[in-house]
Amino acid sequence: MAILKRIFGNHKAGTVDPSRIARATTSQTGEDYARPVRAQVYREATITLESGYSRKGIVLDYTDTGLRIRFPTNESLPRYLTVNARSVGISGRAQVVWQKGSEIGLKLV
Repeated sequence: MAILKRIFGNHKAGTVDPSRIARATTSQTGEDYARPVRAQVYREATITLESGYSRKGIVLDYTDTGLRIRFPTNESLPRYLTVNARSVGISGRAQVVWQKGSEIGLKLV
């Protein structure tokens, strides 16, 4: 039991440190950061690099300002590319904001 108290402390069940709540709730909420509503879809899109290379992927969700696309394979993409997702009404130049595995987040430019 002594080792458990040393690892987990002497806290009673149901007690919460108020300073931890304040820190957790003050980061980008409410008026500070309004996230746009995303439309969940599963539609085909094509991206084209400046070299002319193009590949197809699936749009998972999108907003007026960007979209998230999943590809069948993991490939590193350049910072800027052209996206064509006419099935959701989006086409034009885009910036790669993030890339994790086979998914990328694009911001329309």
